[in-house]
Amino acid sequence: MVFNSIKFVVFVLPVLFLYWSFFKKSKVAQNVLLLASSLFFYAWADWRFLFLLIASIIINYYLALKIRKEVDDEAKQRRFLYIGLVFNVGLLLYFKYFNFFYESFVELINVFGITSSYTTLSILLPLGISFFTFQTLGYLIDVYNEEIDPSHNFLEFSLFVAYFPKILSGPIERATKMMPQIQEKRAFSYELFVDGLRQILWGLFAKIVIAENCATIANPIFNNYEDQSGSTLILGAFFYAIQLYADFSGYSNMAIGLSKLFGIQLMRNFATPFFSTNISDFWRKWHISLTTWMMDYVFTPLSFSLRSYQKNGLIISIIATFVLVGFWHGANWTFVFYGLLHGIYFIPLVYSGKMNTSEIVAKGKFFPSIIEFIKMLLLFILIMATDIFFRANSIKEAINYIISIFSDDIFSIPQGLFNSNYLITIFLIFIFFFIEWNNREKKHDFEINNYNIFLRWSSYVFLFLLILFFGKSSETFIYFQF
Repeated sequence: MVFNSIKFVVFVLPVLFLYWSFFKKSKVAQNVLLLASSLFFYAWADWRFLFLLIASIIINYYLALKIRKEVDDEAKQRRFLYIGLVFNVGLLLYFKYFNFFYESFVELINVFGITSSYTTLSILLPLGISFFTFQTLGYLIDVYNEEIDPSHNFLEFSLFVAYFPKILSGPIERATKMMPQIQEKRAFSYELFVDGLRQILWGLFAKIVIAENCATIANPIFNNYEDQSGSTLILGAFFYAIQLYADFSGYSNMAIGLSKLFGIQLMRNFATPFFSTNISDFWRKWHISLTTWMMDYVFTPLSFSLRSYQKNGLIISIIATFVLVGFWHGANWTFVFYGLLHGIYFIPLVYSGKMNTSEIVAKGKFFPSIIEFIKMLLLFILIMATDIFFRANSIKEAINYIISIFSDDIFSIPQGLFNSNYLITIFLIFIFFFIEWNNREKKHDFEINNYNIFLRWSSYVFLFLLILFFGKSSETFIYFQF
């Protein structure tokens, strides 16, 4: 039941009606309705894993209370924290990575001439497990570090974990931001509700118009890359980079916009990352909830422990963090290598002392400088090339794809470049990035509340017509597999 489906509309409209009518009188009633809806939504995706989600909620709820109860006994506190870490990480290792480690082990012993016949286990991956597990892990660590008080209200904590707009693909919310909103009765805000609808419309446009049209071009090229010219492979990498961004940012905007309809504001997950001028700034704007989680719970403690090694220790911490970022995405060496490459890209910034510099490109202006434009272009090419590893089934396949680009026909005209599908998709991408560029200094990509009423409604109608004429149906999001 994805956001861009009729089933979801049929599900969410009655929930919204009940929420702002019969259940608006108290926060308890609002939370009961939202939790019941969230559990139903997750069960619809796969009812077998509803019990796993409930078990995770119960165990993490009581572990947080135990951690705080033993505030005067640090050894017992650590013991309960470690139980939580083992439980949550164990869920990920078993459901997401068991077969990966098993296959890697068998391949390793085969190198030493030890033959082994084996079959992988048929372990299904629970939807959203990477997202809700990281959220509960962060919650336990924050309670242990006394950055937040543990919730004594099981209903509120359950909603924090299972909240259906973000349960499947994030954002990975922090308790410090979301719990206070759950603990208060939400009053209807016309401005927030309309802004949520705007963000949903933009996310829908990004997903079913931009991402899906890019997919119709990128997928055939990647699936048959051995038969394509070098120039066509470049085009395939370009369309896939746009597809990946539009797909996930589209989901995030729909999730954030949907949550606004219920009076709960989720954190921004993408902030026009392709308008960055260096890799550090890119990761401040790409999958922000995962990046900040990794920075807070992996990079910061690791870099602190390696601070005596100065810049070398900082580089080791960055690379280790981004290897984990890559590995978080899936049980494949391609994701590990993807993360490794991104970590390596930070090295020049560390030695130049520019890792923490970040600013909005051409702030207060419409056109960037030539230097800014060149930096954005070079960074996009770097990201586009690295995304080939994200898309490929194996590192060997990704390397072969890249090698095939540098063939004799690299400067030839890409196959199919002038057919209507390619030209229309390029035109749609231009519109997409034009609107993003125009709103790059705002809170989200389609924040047009300061426009006059004619421009606002013209924008709504324009996007609606693009969705109507160029939208393609899809029942999946790329990040659902993570």
